[in-house]
Amino acid sequence: MFRITEEKRWIKITLIVLLAVFFAMCISSYLIYGDSTLLGSFDKMDNDDVKYLRSAWTLLDTGHFTYRYPDKDTVFIMPGLTAVLAVFVKFFGQYPILPFKIFQGLLMTFSLYVFFLIARKIFNAKVGLIGLVLMILYLPNIYVTNLLMTETIFAAMFMLLFYIAMYAIEKKQMRYYVWGGIILGIMVLFRPTILPFPAVIFCIWLMKKYKVKEMFRFGIPVILIVCAMLTPWWVRNYMLFDRFIPLTLASGNPMLQGAFINYDQSVKETEGIDYHNIIKETRPDIDLELFGKDEIVTDAVEREMVNIRFREVMTKEPGKYIKWYTLGKTYENFKQPFLWKELFGFTLRQNVVYHWILLLAGTVGFLLFAVLRRKQKKPYFWMMFLSIVYFNVSHLPFYCFARYVYPIMPFIILYAAYLVYQTGHGAVSLVEKQRKSEVD
Repeated sequence: MFRITEEKRWIKITLIVLLAVFFAMCISSYLIYGDSTLLGSFDKMDNDDVKYLRSAWTLLDTGHFTYRYPDKDTVFIMPGLTAVLAVFVKFFGQYPILPFKIFQGLLMTFSLYVFFLIARKIFNAKVGLIGLVLMILYLPNIYVTNLLMTETIFAAMFMLLFYIAMYAIEKKQMRYYVWGGIILGIMVLFRPTILPFPAVIFCIWLMKKYKVKEMFRFGIPVILIVCAMLTPWWVRNYMLFDRFIPLTLASGNPMLQGAFINYDQSVKETEGIDYHNIIKETRPDIDLELFGKDEIVTDAVEREMVNIRFREVMTKEPGKYIKWYTLGKTYENFKQPFLWKELFGFTLRQNVVYHWILLLAGTVGFLLFAVLRRKQKKPYFWMMFLSIVYFNVSHLPFYCFARYVYPIMPFIILYAAYLVYQTGHGAVSLVEKQRKSEVD
């Protein structure tokens, strides 16, 4: 499954060299840029990455899982990254930033290897090598390993989940589904939006003409595994907050931000909506005095503000808001790469240009494959497409930007790699025909 022993020697050597180059670039970025890549300040604790590390400190010191407020238990985030960072703090001290970055560099290098295996299985090894080159040149892959955030671990695990899912669907063996369930359960502990991803697998089951009996046979164990892995989180939340909280209570703010077209919240001044009084009248159970001081109350208030906007604004201009929640937010997800710092002398503008080249080439590559292989059953090719659609659609209700669709950029790049391969293959065939005609 993970072996490449059957590949030609030049492919194995090229693969090893490319992976080594990528890891060397990651290490170079750590040495060159140091902590300047962090999004927040440890003095102000003003962004996700520094808050995650503070959360790890608190977990080790007090046994409490916190985030925004170090003295209050949280359900604002999932506990995955905090737990991992706590391990690094335990072994490497209070600021294990460099060891954690090296760990992420190794993890992303492994992710690129899995990316090659996926490409080889769906297309061929040459497409995989072309894709690796394009992936190495895509600097967000290096940038994310510099952050103390969920991107690297989540993206690497998603590549592994996708690869194992292909074998599970093909082989129909329980062990692959068990491993898939374990990985899915772990991923939910980092980002809850991945939980409905089995819907993509269900679509491929239909394409592969799985029987209903088989769907239950493989689906129920996966559900049970994920539930078992989330049970400690559920018990903890119920004991602390006296209510069942399956994942997080953190969607209110991104939903509220996403409810404004182009994220322009200044328009609320002209709408004349008195959110405070409306909530006070319709939701007396919410203590508005705790807004901004208590995570659960703040989330409830922001969710209610979204409901008010829906009733008072969106329903009056449905066309405009339907466009915003579909095309508008899709554009926001893909309009630029997840990269907020210049790396290795390449400007942000240059990275945006390369990002759009990949998007366009990936689109053409997707259409080309769909046309050339339309008579062949290629479910995993469509599984990549459905994964892209899933990541985009699952974030449309919220504030959308590049961070949330970064994990599926490898699939877009893989479609682009197929286009490059076909273009090169076509050019070689044309030259050979021309030479043959000249000889004749």
